[in-house]
Amino acid sequence: MPTTPGERRPLAGLPGHHDHQRWAHLLDHARAVASRMLRRPRTHPDVEDRAQDALVAFLSSGLPRFDASLGTPEALLGTIVRNGALTQLRDGATRTRLRAQLARETATSTSGAQRQVEAVRDLGRVLSRLCPGHVEALVRIDLDGEGIAEVARGLGKSYQAMNGQVGHARAAARRVALELAAA
Repeated sequence: MPTTPGERRPLAGLPGHHDHQRWAHLLDHARAVASRMLRRPRTHPDVEDRAQDALVAFLSSGLPRFDASLGTPEALLGTIVRNGALTQLRDGATRTRLRAQLARETATSTSGAQRQVEAVRDLGRVLSRLCPGHVEALVRIDLDGEGIAEVARGLGKSYQAMNGQVGHARAAARRVALELAAA
């Protein structure tokens, strides 16, 4: 049955504006679909939100496109609810994944900072048990990154003597670290 511009075709199966019972039935159907999709009780706020959103979408965009020959209003409303629920589930999964990633990064950075503090404390304990010449050699070469030749020249020592002192200092530091770890 063709329509003229401005004339609306009657929508079979849809309630009129005053048919509260039919609208209540459609909303109940939307709640049932949302409840199944979200795997939550019908009384859950997320279920109610999806049902209400679907009914609004149905009225705003689904109703003008509704064709009774293609299905029932419940089927169209069910599809709208399903799509809204899937979107919510995807968004929820994305938020959960991002929260977990943030928690891992926070835990890693916190534990990393904590490990760094502990390492500095342990290094201080090791250095406090070494002789001053060994401490100076380790600090300047291993911590400050100076070269052995540069430190040897600054201290007026030969390269071989400085290299030997660094080797002895490292060996002493390992012994002290092992003693502290065993204690």
